[in-house]
Amino acid sequence: MQTRDDVSDSLAPRYNLKSSSGGELKAFPTSTRIAAVVLAWLIPGAGHLLLGRIGRGFLLMALLAGSFFFGLALHGKLYVPVAADPPSMFHFDLISILWSFAQIGAGLCYMVARVIGLGIVARPESPTFEYGNTFMFLAGLLNYLVMMDALDIAAGRRR
Repeated sequence: MQTRDDVSDSLAPRYNLKSSSGGELKAFPTSTRIAAVVLAWLIPGAGHLLLGRIGRGFLLMALLAGSFFFGLALHGKLYVPVAADPPSMFHFDLISILWSFAQIGAGLCYMVARVIGLGIVARPESPTFEYGNTFMFLAGLLNYLVMMDALDIAAGRRR
């Protein structure tokens, strides 16, 4: 299989892999990288704010925190790992562990809702219960991706 030819060789110099401003991507110090990832977990979008990506940071903050609290407004439930019933080789119910992991990704949104007491009691009779759960799961899981994006920016691998 041929991977190079004259046409692609003549087009290649037109596209450079440097940033749009013409400069190299710079890596932040390790302490800043760690702070960006921890902040990105605690407050969705805060890692981007720390790295100087103000617009992206506020957009992510509004979307992810808004999605989580919208899920609570739709009667979503906050999950915690529960003991397996009937007892098995796992001491906890695997689904509750996975759902808890997904929601904990939202950081302080999850913790504040837990402390205030929102979403503690399941309301499966509500027609929006599953929609609320889905919004909350996705907010947490997307925040894990936002954390990875903040790490890539801090490491100088992405603009």
